[in-house]
Amino acid sequence: AIPTLVKGFQKKYPFIQTTWGIVGGTESAQRQLFEMAAGTSSVDVFSPSSAFFNDYLRKDLIKTYDLRAMSKAGHLKIPVEMIDDTGVIAWLGTNTGVLAYNTKLVAPEKAPKSWESCLDPQWKGKFSVDTKPNIFAWLAPRWGEEKVLSFARRLKENNPVWGRGNTRNITLLSTGEVSLNCGMYIQVIERTLRKDPSLPIKMVIPDPFPMSYHEPEAVYVNSKNPHAALLWIEFIASKEGQELGETIETGRGSFLVEGTVAHRLVKGANVSLCSDDCRHREDKIMERIAVEAWGL
Repeated sequence: AIPTLVKGFQKKYPFIQTTWGIVGGTESAQRQLFEMAAGTSSVDVFSPSSAFFNDYLRKDLIKTYDLRAMSKAGHLKIPVEMIDDTGVIAWLGTNTGVLAYNTKLVAPEKAPKSWESCLDPQWKGKFSVDTKPNIFAWLAPRWGEEKVLSFARRLKENNPVWGRGNTRNITLLSTGEVSLNCGMYIQVIERTLRKDPSLPIKMVIPDPFPMSYHEPEAVYVNSKNPHAALLWIEFIASKEGQELGETIETGRGSFLVEGTVAHRLVKGANVSLCSDDCRHREDKIMERIAVEAWGL
């Protein structure tokens, strides 16, 4: 989606010369972190890696704009809810977790309706679960950690087919190796069905509907073009930027922006939103699920 977004940004601000790059994987993110700490990085705005989140703050690598105050004053045109409790990072997208089932294997009247459906003995050994339990961690704001752990233990007792990654799990579902998936990103389903609309896959918005802020952006403390960096963040957060992003990755747009898939789906849903406190605990909750509940 980055090339499309950059093209849209350049069209809106033709006087700003824009270069960009993708930092993929932990090793590359660590290399960028070292360069930023040494003052040799040329970036103006960047997406902090979750693996080193605390390092950016501890090493003072993020420019200390008060983005909340700027938003409230109208100097930065983005929803104030996108800005986390640090005040210097804006989360411009959304990740959401849903249930999905194979329509050739599951009759409409037996389709899953909630997370409890994943515990039904009729699906024993016939449903898949991702071994990275971030979607289940996002249920903690609504359920509390102990209920999440209890659910995870009961989920294991129903003998799921373990699979790492949404791509593997949606392949298991589309080929009929499993009938049901418990916990998948909306954008993966949307992307898969866009490529092949004939696939027998249907998604269900569960109750609660787990959701997390995604796509963090921050201004580098040594940015030579900090105002252009702010314009980039503002553009991505705008309706125009979100619509462009959704043309490439439908379902990853922010639920705070009208017109995105997430914005439409949250209406009337019992949302469990993993924001500041949950985000700080997310890795620990995932570890507890994987180790304590699943024994992985």
